[in-house]
Amino acid sequence: MTRAENPRHIGARVLRFEDVRLLSGAARYLDDITRPNMLHLSMVRAQVAHATILGIDSSALADVGFPTQVFTADDLGSLSIKAHQDYPQMQYSEQPILASGKMRFVGEPVAAVLADDPYKAEDASELVFVDYDPLPVVGTMDQARDPSLPTLFDGWKSNVIVEREMKGGDLDKARAEAAHIIRRTYSTQRQAGVPMEGRGVVAEYNPADRVLTIWSSTQIPHLVRTYLSEVLDWPESRLRVIAPDVGGGFGVKGQVFTEEVLVAWLAVKTGRPVKWVEDRREHLMASIHARDHLHVLEAYVSAEGRLLGLKADVTVDNGAYSTYPFTSAGEPGMVGKVLPGPYDFQAYHAVYRAVATNKCSIGTYRGVARPSAVFSQERLMDDIAEELGLDPIEFRLKNIIREFPYRNVLGFSYDKGSYAESLETIRELLAADRAEAEASKASTTRRVGVGIACFIEQTAHGTPDFIRRRVPIETGYIAARVEMEPDGQAIVDLGMQNHGQGLETTMAQVAADALGIDPKDVFVRHGDTLMTPYSVGTWGSRGAALGGGAVHTAATQLADKLRAIAAHLLQAKAEDVVLGGGKACLKADAGRFVEIRKLARIALRNADQMPEGMVPGLEASFSQDGPADGTYSNAVHAAVVEIDVPTGKMKLRRFVVVEDCGVVLNPMIADGQVRGGVVQGIGSAMLEHFVYDAECQPLTTSFADYLMPQAPEIPNIEVHHIVTPTSLTPLGAKGMGEGGAIGPAAAIANAVADALDVQVTSTPLNGNAIWKLSAALRGE
Repeated sequence: MTRAENPRHIGARVLRFEDVRLLSGAARYLDDITRPNMLHLSMVRAQVAHATILGIDSSALADVGFPTQVFTADDLGSLSIKAHQDYPQMQYSEQPILASGKMRFVGEPVAAVLADDPYKAEDASELVFVDYDPLPVVGTMDQARDPSLPTLFDGWKSNVIVEREMKGGDLDKARAEAAHIIRRTYSTQRQAGVPMEGRGVVAEYNPADRVLTIWSSTQIPHLVRTYLSEVLDWPESRLRVIAPDVGGGFGVKGQVFTEEVLVAWLAVKTGRPVKWVEDRREHLMASIHARDHLHVLEAYVSAEGRLLGLKADVTVDNGAYSTYPFTSAGEPGMVGKVLPGPYDFQAYHAVYRAVATNKCSIGTYRGVARPSAVFSQERLMDDIAEELGLDPIEFRLKNIIREFPYRNVLGFSYDKGSYAESLETIRELLAADRAEAEASKASTTRRVGVGIACFIEQTAHGTPDFIRRRVPIETGYIAARVEMEPDGQAIVDLGMQNHGQGLETTMAQVAADALGIDPKDVFVRHGDTLMTPYSVGTWGSRGAALGGGAVHTAATQLADKLRAIAAHLLQAKAEDVVLGGGKACLKADAGRFVEIRKLARIALRNADQMPEGMVPGLEASFSQDGPADGTYSNAVHAAVVEIDVPTGKMKLRRFVVVEDCGVVLNPMIADGQVRGGVVQGIGSAMLEHFVYDAECQPLTTSFADYLMPQAPEIPNIEVHHIVTPTSLTPLGAKGMGEGGAIGPAAAIANAVADALDVQVTSTPLNGNAIWKLSAALRGE
């Protein structure tokens, strides 16, 4: 399918339609959902990181003065989250819906308490006593790899969940030919996802039609439905999952959680609707975490400054359990896969592993391992340039991929991008800042630094990519159904879920261009498995590329039928009819036309006026799968920092993005996506850090301690677009939802290293870190 000819709406800065309800208080979020006779759920959560459960005593609830119900793992039987990749190197485990036998991290659900009021349920949960026998805690990556410590799961050989390798080319040859061997160790800290709206679930069983309805603040309603069907042994046709308006997801809500299974089970068990909404403390300590990587890299470089090969050893602290559907192998495997980045070299070997510790589990969060991978990749490129005495941008240009399609050292195929052009553009944009930074090196009190991060992002991953991964879900397609009503307005049912990306607007633009109508005459529906076609949900930067492609193709099928009906009425050929402005007119004579709403009425109400043999109706569906290796967006991020050496105070003065995501459906929305991602990346670089003590007790369970970026810390984020359409998606669009979050940590770290002339090997670069890094300039 080719792209729309002469698009009127694709590429326009159309204001977001959904903002009318989102900004006026008319949106309906999970916590707004109430049902008659509803019970409220409060969790009894583990207060120690590792222990054997000796008993659970709820006898104190007999005196609270209101009815309660308590459930434990004994009531639920074998219900669990099963998330495994079929690798012989991977040790199998399950996450019980309520802790069974053992508690494995602080915050793990141990018992469920129900009452008819949320405050009563929370008060009652505090009276449930859990008797336990403490076990040794596995709290660090080193401890997880220590064979003398007990394993988190019976039958395991060690606490290394999975260890695998990826390689390509002749690394021994690269090492032998290298004039320089540069070895570095880099690490990124553990974070939480922290969407504005936390998770929540409501479930209700209707015995009249035997339908179990679940409302969940999720990005993946169809996957939630499928997993609930499997684990509850419930007909999927009698399960309905609704994702209402979702106040941010960022990948955090892109997994199936124990609470979704529990609330659904409780609704059936009690015969009453059940509701659970997490508070911020629960989210921070018991939702999912992200990052927490340690990378040891060794680069082999020629005397001329050409990168010959790269060796990598990657460890990810996975926490206690594997998350569904991407599993504990997903995060380290992604690092191994993406470390070659946008650079042209021919030898690579990565060993990567996930280790189990007594912490909250690692899951998907915006960028999925790539912020950590790019931090290491781009710090290494700066470190190599410094060791060789080369300008960091010139060194990258010497090694950047320039010819496309390009098959990288692991065999992945890159479609056309603007890698060199992006670097050259950023060099021009930063010329004055780099000159100021160089001049500031004469000062011991005020330093300016400039850093860049160059990266690519595999987006729109297709079904073949997930088959290779052997994850529980082996599909990557997005489906759309487009239909037109007798009044000429269109409905798009989309198998994605909108949680802030502006999908309702962009998909309306896509459909409107194909159908020749105004975007305001397109109603986009999503998030309800009863009315939307089966899809894997919203994650992996696939909205524009795959969702837009599915809508475009389905709408084009409808447009072909409209043209055929118009041609019949105008006594012309269908190929001579164009749609636009609500009319179907002849290319050669715009004065001869039929209104599209009339064509719609004919197709649906007056079939006798259609061409002979044409079937009545205006509806089309299409499932858009991704390319085997995805399609690759590219970007360069640049940070300018100013550091006051006597105090160690750092100001982020400027942040510049040059990005290429192919055809941009709506530049205003794309800019918002980039800027939002960059703010999250600034949090990764400078502030956000989930901290545990030696006993794996969480120390940062509120915003008093878990620091988030705020407006005064955010500079104006400049966004510059380069458009390189891809031939791999119907609209020429590539994914871009995660890219903003991928580059900031590396760019800011490189800017700090440039300012202070020091090695920067870890994040976060908070005030304490900058104070330590600037000590030499203070003569300490």
